[in-house]
Amino acid sequence: MNKLATLLLIALAFYTTNFGAESKKEKKPTLVEGELKISIEDEAIEATLNITFVVKDSARASTSFWMDSAMEIQSVDGDLVKSYSFDQEAKPFATLTIDFKEALSEGEEIAFSFAYSGKPSQGFWIEEYQWVDIDPDFMILPVFSTLESFDYRIKAVVDDVNYKLIDVQKGKLTQEVEVTSGTTSYYINPILASNNQKNGVGLYDYSADGKEVRVFSEYADSARYVGDAALRIFDFFNSTFAREEPVTFCSVLYRPIPYDEHKVTRSFKPSVVFAKPHENIATLAHEISHFWWNRGDALTTEKWLTESFAQYSEMMFIRYEQGEDKFNMIIEKLADRAEKLPPLLGGDRFGRYGDALIYEKGPYILYQLENRLGYEKFVDFMVAVNREQVATTPHLLEVLENQTSAKIRKEFEELIKR
Repeated sequence: MNKLATLLLIALAFYTTNFGAESKKEKKPTLVEGELKISIEDEAIEATLNITFVVKDSARASTSFWMDSAMEIQSVDGDLVKSYSFDQEAKPFATLTIDFKEALSEGEEIAFSFAYSGKPSQGFWIEEYQWVDIDPDFMILPVFSTLESFDYRIKAVVDDVNYKLIDVQKGKLTQEVEVTSGTTSYYINPILASNNQKNGVGLYDYSADGKEVRVFSEYADSARYVGDAALRIFDFFNSTFAREEPVTFCSVLYRPIPYDEHKVTRSFKPSVVFAKPHENIATLAHEISHFWWNRGDALTTEKWLTESFAQYSEMMFIRYEQGEDKFNMIIEKLADRAEKLPPLLGGDRFGRYGDALIYEKGPYILYQLENRLGYEKFVDFMVAVNREQVATTPHLLEVLENQTSAKIRKEFEELIKR
């Protein structure tokens, strides 16, 4: 080989290596930083957020957030901000829209901040429970109305010395807390405060066979029940679909509130906010399973990859603990409901059938797949879905075909479209 050819090959190898490495780099996430002040006496909040927004597609001329309609926007500032509007009557949720002075291309950044305050329509239960819950579903902190990858750092303070913020992840009670994480969904960790003078929330620690569960609760007996249940749930999940990525620690905030007042039970690896009666361990299993099932687009029916898999994991645990008869009773109900629902994908996530599709039809379709494959092969498939970090249905179908066959993939696609 002559010198020129050798040099060309070296140059080509260098270009390919560097270009390939560059293309595989993860895109920089949007950064959300800010402060949240919680007033117990006024049952109100004040917030200031600074956002470095990274455009993930081309010709982006605005971004928008869903927010509690009771909020009042004080200001929106930024060199490249043209204008903003807050439509409190928008559907499905009140929407803050920020328009840019010019359209931005993929990868470009724009920095802006906004301040707002108000008395949230949900989240404050002062008289009834001496309790505050800044949960993402309440939209006291704004929620991107498009699926964004973002890191966040929110510092929260409470103005009443009797109230303590509960840092579930770090296992402590404090007057102020900094919540930090990264997410590709619209969820952020809830910010929780309790009147510890009246509620007496304690921290209980349970461990067995290298696993540990910490439970925050004002109820010692319930804490024991929840801790023991969580350890059993770990045993089952770690031996089935989570066997390649076992989890051995979590913390649980157990704070039961009647369902008609506050139905939110939430999971944020490695912590769970558990708001149902302690004997409802099926729901606890569902939430713990979200340590693994958390990648589907929460704004569309692709959320079935998160919720249907978590719901079916819950059902698998019920079968493991309570037997086939109990499991089959659940399946019979799902079969009847699923038959009356439209196709799983493509509908309105927040429409009439949104929840039924992902919590009923999706799990029933997974049951049909397990029936087709057999238990062991089905568990192998779930393991592969986690290994491949599946976040879209087309990717799920690829993994299914690789694990089984083109024929089974086709059969499963027909179930999804039916």
